[in-house]
Amino acid sequence: MSKSPLTLSVLDTFNPKATKNPPHLVLFADKDGKILGNLDGEHISRANALIKASAFKGTLGSTVSDHALDSGYPLTVVGVGALDKLANNIKKLGKPTYAAIKSAKKAVILWGDTICQKHFGQFVLSLLGASYHFGYQSEKPNKDTISQITFINNQADNDYAQVLELTQATFVGQSLARTLANEAPNICTPSHVAKIAKQLGKDHADSVNVQVLGEKEMQKLGMGCFLAVSKGSEQEGQLVVIEYFGKSNKKKGKLKNPIALVGKGITFDTGGISLKPAAGMDEMKFDMGGAAGMLGTIKAACEAKLPLDIVVVLACAENMPSGRATRPGDVAVAMNGMSVEILNTDAEGRLVLCDALCYTQDTYTPRTIIDAATLTGACVIALGSVRSGLYTNDEDTLFALQQASETSGDLVWQMPLDDDYDAQLKSPIADVQNIGGREAGSVTAACFLKRFIKDNQAWAHLDIAGTAWQSGENKGATGRPVPLLMSYLYSQI
Repeated sequence: MSKSPLTLSVLDTFNPKATKNPPHLVLFADKDGKILGNLDGEHISRANALIKASAFKGTLGSTVSDHALDSGYPLTVVGVGALDKLANNIKKLGKPTYAAIKSAKKAVILWGDTICQKHFGQFVLSLLGASYHFGYQSEKPNKDTISQITFINNQADNDYAQVLELTQATFVGQSLARTLANEAPNICTPSHVAKIAKQLGKDHADSVNVQVLGEKEMQKLGMGCFLAVSKGSEQEGQLVVIEYFGKSNKKKGKLKNPIALVGKGITFDTGGISLKPAAGMDEMKFDMGGAAGMLGTIKAACEAKLPLDIVVVLACAENMPSGRATRPGDVAVAMNGMSVEILNTDAEGRLVLCDALCYTQDTYTPRTIIDAATLTGACVIALGSVRSGLYTNDEDTLFALQQASETSGDLVWQMPLDDDYDAQLKSPIADVQNIGGREAGSVTAACFLKRFIKDNQAWAHLDIAGTAWQSGENKGATGRPVPLLMSYLYSQI
């Protein structure tokens, strides 16, 4: 996907009867049935009449439509519920709004002055997200759907157009992340992720350089922890490195203090010899959500042409049981020389990540490293699917990510990194063991990764196990944390 399937624009005035092909109009009303936005015009009178005739209550996500042909254009009112909760509910309006207008050729959304730029971006992203589709169904979705949406903002603020442009780029990256994570694991192997990254390099050849390290190269570098995971599979592990020259000159071939994004890319996780239960194992194709999110983020950064230097490192492998697979009790040595006693082969994400983090620090001089991983079930228990766990050793990075979280609506929650948790990782035969027991499982996983971060290196870890996908009948990848990271990157310009 190279662009949004919808053409979006922002205007400050609109006359529905001034166009040859009148669009489908959308307005918003609160729980009392009051139209929002300080708008006026014939269409507002018509919307009020529709609300009165249908006894429309304006509850969150409710819709009422009038397709009367004599008016020349269809009209839909979408309920936003209580205004004091609008900031928290804005992302829930995209799906019902898209459902109401998706069969139209074009639509105009009368936004008015009710919503600030931040919430405007969140709504647009949720609206675009509702248009996303993935699947192998023989019956293809109807392609005769909406292709053009115009937002009417009567404040005539050009910043809304800038927000729209950034949001469209974010959607492109988020969709790529969702598609990669949704892809069947017999297709989305480590080499498939590398292939997508190489295509990104071709699509943005002026600013992107891609390098892929195989197991032989990783063996020479001493990445024993990564190889302890990948060696059990017939699929070769791949360390995918993407350099984005948004500020430095690519011809000189060296990034200057880039922001580093590192992603866990376990394209399928059986648990290895510590085999997972069969029920729900199909969802382990989503265990590369961190790598998918980082690849989606750099795609979005390319689309938005962010003036930043960024390096993305994707640690991609399958975790499979075989005669070559790592056993519980084995010891592996990481790239930095630290020995790891592997007590549970299902705690594999931290093993590929620790070598990826070492490689990133040794090869570049990052001003900040952010890693993302579907790392622990413990984080799902702690935070559910609302907020990602955020661990960091740097106050500036913490503040910037928290601000980006609020701006994007892709929420995080700070978690502890106290040294006292390190006692749970003590091994009698190695420098560290790869699990810390049942207590504080997400915390001890982050503490494990922290051991591979050099002194004075700013670093943050995002545990996205609960936020990168949703389970159930409509299971699928969410594309988080692409919105969070794009908001963060934009703040670093």
